[in-house]
Amino acid sequence: MNSLWEIVAVFLLSTIKFVFGSVPLALGFGFSFFEAVTVTSLGGFFGATFFVYMSDKILSFLKKRKARKKLENPNLPINKVFTNRNRMIVRVKKRFGLAGIAFLSPFLFPLPIGCFLAVRYFKNKHRILVYMFVAILFWSVTAYYFYKPIFHVIHKYIF
Repeated sequence: MNSLWEIVAVFLLSTIKFVFGSVPLALGFGFSFFEAVTVTSLGGFFGATFFVYMSDKILSFLKKRKARKKLENPNLPINKVFTNRNRMIVRVKKRFGLAGIAFLSPFLFPLPIGCFLAVRYFKNKHRILVYMFVAILFWSVTAYYFYKPIFHVIHKYIF
């Protein structure tokens, strides 16, 4: 059994950075399949729930801030910046909807950003959480089986 600090570290990292952070850390600590998938998934579930319900507060804060800036300086033009990443997010939203955003969130960008986007574009929080939980569980298992051979080779040649 792994130490409590290792479990807490993997859990906390999986609330924010999922596929490229918590799963490799769990393998580095020597977690078994069941331990790695359980701890990373529970951390991801906690993070998704927290960020889905905090996104409304963040959005209202940003709206108030934007209104306050507009009042302070009415002549300041507010230009929207369209980057390749923004275009990709809009394409995914239009083509695949909530399922696409939830599926790509743990893999493509951090979990808080994915939750923020899902809440911004879709209003049913229960549905958002269900899709996010399924995606988190999928990526936890997939990342474990992707990283396991890599860690085996690294451990074989380095240690």
